[in-house]
Amino acid sequence: MSVNATRGGPTARGEASGQTLPASHRLRHRSQFQKVQERGQRYAVGALVLLVLPNNLGHRRLGVTVSSKVGNSVVRSKIKRWFREIFRKRRALLPPSVDAVLIARSGAAASSLQGLGRDFEAAAEQAKRRAQGRSGPGPAVEKGVR
Repeated sequence: MSVNATRGGPTARGEASGQTLPASHRLRHRSQFQKVQERGQRYAVGALVLLVLPNNLGHRRLGVTVSSKVGNSVVRSKIKRWFREIFRKRRALLPPSVDAVLIARSGAAASSLQGLGRDFEAAAEQAKRRAQGRSGPGPAVEKGVR
């Protein structure tokens, strides 16, 4: 084990292997969160709510909100880590160039990482369908037939 790993350096946190979200891919200020919450599209699935708002940055950004209603600080920190991990691995499911805010619902504390991942995938699929101009799976239409 390297010295950095034992002291909480970049190797211990996964930074050396590129597994963290860079600061440029995070929402970090209250005004950024408020903008997404006021103007973004809302997708509530299972134990999470996904808010999505297009941006002009050319990449996706994430903000995470976990209120004290979800659990104590240990539980809230775990949920935030899980949300960042889910976003990092599955961000390609979202439309490109969006700001996303993940909000934990009260059931998040009882969920598993896999369960929250499935909830995120379902919410991201809804967001992608809407971004492509479809609100849901409608009837199939053959070409040339009306």
